[in-house]
Amino acid sequence: MNHKLNSPVFITGVYRSGTTILTGILGAHEELDISHPSVQYFRYILKKGISPDDYKEIIHSISERVDLRYGIKLNIERILKDIDKEMSIEGISHKIIYDSIMRSLYLNSGKRWGEKSLLEWTNIPTFLEMFPSGKTIHIIRDPRDVLASYKNMTYETGDKYLDAVFNCLDSMRHAQKYTSSLSQEEYCLVYFEDLINHRIREVERICSFLEIGFDKSLYKEDKIKEGVGEGSVHLTTASHSSFPEDIGDSFKRWDTKLSKNEIFFTESILSKMMTEFGYELSESYEDNHLEWLLEIMSENELINERFINFLMTGKGAEGFPSDPTDPENWSSSTTGQGKELGKGAANAYKKLFKS
Repeated sequence: MNHKLNSPVFITGVYRSGTTILTGILGAHEELDISHPSVQYFRYILKKGISPDDYKEIIHSISERVDLRYGIKLNIERILKDIDKEMSIEGISHKIIYDSIMRSLYLNSGKRWGEKSLLEWTNIPTFLEMFPSGKTIHIIRDPRDVLASYKNMTYETGDKYLDAVFNCLDSMRHAQKYTSSLSQEEYCLVYFEDLINHRIREVERICSFLEIGFDKSLYKEDKIKEGVGEGSVHLTTASHSSFPEDIGDSFKRWDTKLSKNEIFFTESILSKMMTEFGYELSESYEDNHLEWLLEIMSENELINERFINFLMTGKGAEGFPSDPTDPENWSSSTTGQGKELGKGAANAYKKLFKS
């Protein structure tokens, strides 16, 4: 068997950092099956401590959820057969379950699969332990642009969007760690700014890392899609912020989209890290915004907890302000038939914790 088939690809980073555009570019490659909709195995299964012995419940739960979220029908019978075959050789494991589900997601095409999963950089070593020949890609972006984008494209209420600052801190801390602790054959760090400014050069570098051929057509916007199968759509200037009419609009949005208070908040926490990653600080970093900061701390429990943790440990966070694995968040955002489907998927997921 081609060794590349045993070398799946894992992409992660903070939301609004360019994971979608990167996934779309790689998904256009003829040797890869990788797209935006994903099973989020780490988030929903591993982080919840669910045993691989419950593999039947895991499969049904994921099947219900990807059907609800993306209209994708997994071949449960085929997945179970594949797992039974592998189990007879090496016993059950999360690797076997995860691999079988991902291959089913792409209709068992025989291609090398990949998954994009936000806020999962701490599971990069876990992925590599599962798949020793796997490839991991970690993307970062100017934290101020991440915050500016997230502020304007989130369902979170109040000032919870400021949590992006702590996620950027943790992502960059781990990027530093992995750059020195993981090999260049298994870990690749990508800057969003390089991907947009020097796309051909950067995609060629990533393809070399993945050990796949480089096709210049991957650079073209009309080749890049988001989604699986018939449900996929092209990423365009109208649908995705990483494809602005003016390429310069991808950078330093924070200068006009963020207040001086928000810029100060970001840079006061990330100044050292941003400097080490080559992001120039603004003049507003020298200003005094203590009154605004104290108001935020008093009104927002989440940001207050994150900030206190930062002061005590110097660490950031890895997670959304609201728990995406809480079934209550699935059905509450839908109505009518969609709401009932959400309840059904939630019930399938809840069964995992009773088995």
